[in-house]
Amino acid sequence: MSREKPEKDVRNVPITVRLNEEEHEKLKQCAAACGLSAAEFMRQLCKENAPQPQPKTEFWELLNKLYEVHDAFKKCVPYYPTAAEICKEIEDFILELQQKSTLPQRFSVEELTEQEAV
Repeated sequence: MSREKPEKDVRNVPITVRLNEEEHEKLKQCAAACGLSAAEFMRQLCKENAPQPQPKTEFWELLNKLYEVHDAFKKCVPYYPTAAEICKEIEDFILELQQKSTLPQRFSVEELTEQEAV
């Protein structure tokens, strides 16, 4: 009989971390701000991803306004073809804003070590 290797993403290694009350509260606050459990927050850090706090309501309101501006320019394209370029710029800007504000940002442990930050 051959044993099957466990799948790479199977979480079968438990760890125990002792924190004081202040550290525990900080971990819970950081994880909650990112919309993650404490365990998932720590997993993301182990994958060299820095989770981002969930954007505030004002951020989503700003994006909605940008979409309104985009839609207005899009309606102008038949009359002013150069408006298509502006539409593309707005689309790229919105995408960049969303990525930088909502997706975990990569970091390098090696770079942090070289900078003596770790």
